[in-house]
Amino acid sequence: MSYKSNIPNGLTSIRFIGGPLFFYAFVNDLFLVSLFILVLSGVTDALDGYMARKMGTSSDRGAYLDVTADFVFIIICFLAYIIQGWYDPLILVLIITMFLLFVATSGLEKPVYDPLGKYLGAYLMLMIFISLIFPEAVIRQVLLILLILICLTSVMTRLFFFMRRSEGL
Repeated sequence: MSYKSNIPNGLTSIRFIGGPLFFYAFVNDLFLVSLFILVLSGVTDALDGYMARKMGTSSDRGAYLDVTADFVFIIICFLAYIIQGWYDPLILVLIITMFLLFVATSGLEKPVYDPLGKYLGAYLMLMIFISLIFPEAVIRQVLLILLILICLTSVMTRLFFFMRRSEGL
């Protein structure tokens, strides 16, 4: 195993560090620092997969690490938002439930097709970004409503495709 194979995983690991840094910066009203950490995390998220494919070092372990880093980063960001009163704590229940649903259905021999589920993490990162750039309560409410709609649609499409696949067996 060459050092090259560790580069994408190293980039992914930055998000594990970025989460607590974002939390600290945000709860201490260092919004510009929070924004920088968020953008850096987004860049590492885009770069790690690209570099793994480019260098031919893609792996299931790396993909799992990437999803886990995203999940941890997102949870920590929303925890900071909750502490500051920007979102209701129940948003964490929704995010964790959706992540567990993703893990449960992705662990199947043939994953359940979900055209929206794969974009949920990207929407959550966008939601964190927009909430930080436009901190007005009405914008956060619209973002929350969109999140709920995306989650409901995702659950329904997973259920629909799971039932269709079961009928075909």
